[in-house]
Amino acid sequence: MPDKQHLQSIHALDSTIEELTFVIAPLLGTAAMTLTDARWVLATSALLLLPAALGLAGVLRALPEVEVTAAPSPESRTRRRSIIRTRDGQGITVPVIVLGLCGGGLTVVIPAASADFGNLISSGYSFAAFSLGGLVGGLAYGRRKWNASQRTRYTAATGGLVAGALLLAALSHSPLTILAVFCVGLPMTPIFVIAYILVDERIEPPRHAEANAWLGSGYNLGSAAGSALGGELLALTGPGLVATALAGIALIATGIARRLPDQSSPIENAVPKRTLPEPGEPSSNATQTS
Repeated sequence: MPDKQHLQSIHALDSTIEELTFVIAPLLGTAAMTLTDARWVLATSALLLLPAALGLAGVLRALPEVEVTAAPSPESRTRRRSIIRTRDGQGITVPVIVLGLCGGGLTVVIPAASADFGNLISSGYSFAAFSLGGLVGGLAYGRRKWNASQRTRYTAATGGLVAGALLLAALSHSPLTILAVFCVGLPMTPIFVIAYILVDERIEPPRHAEANAWLGSGYNLGSAAGSALGGELLALTGPGLVATALAGIALIATGIARRLPDQSSPIENAVPKRTLPEPGEPSSNATQTS
């Protein structure tokens, strides 16, 4: 990407398209389950993976070759300290892990709340609302040019997760649960976008793969833990108290995000002025930077 604003926009586009699929799928699944058995819905979903894989392979073959110029520094080759043990690493990854924890907790909160005022199948609408919130939040965040620092934005987005979880705790026994779940989803895409931007800003390029692995795996591990622990807590209490516990954990993550050093972005100086080929120049000469 030629500059940080373009990088923010492409991360936002990536995340919002992903959230769009998570809006459509629960709605289609809910509609299909009213007409047929859940086993047929699952089998049909599995069959869709084959054309998806073939389409992805075709897209990847059509992409031009790019030259990656980043080389490991002598310092990066000798340092073995895990990113998660550094202050920057913790500040970047912990909010994403807690976001996964909240998402996993919703997998038990939403059905329990739906059973109080409707039926279990209707919980698909709330799952779609969660991803719709991420879609709306990503579009709003990606289209705007922000003046606040990345640390301030990250802290605010994680704080939005706290507010959404508290709202869910208050509305977990009413039909307005779907609105609260939408609010929980609003900061989801901005958290991911800012996290990836912070990796580009504060983690040296040879360690980007490790940092991005922590983000992806951290969200999934948090989601698994949220489902398991949320289920245990739900059996002892109720959906409102589970949502309150999620809000408390998100508040801790907000404090950790706030501990990030408030520094200017080195990526603005690191990215070349021109990263795309001039008209008529072969695309294989373009340089890709993180």
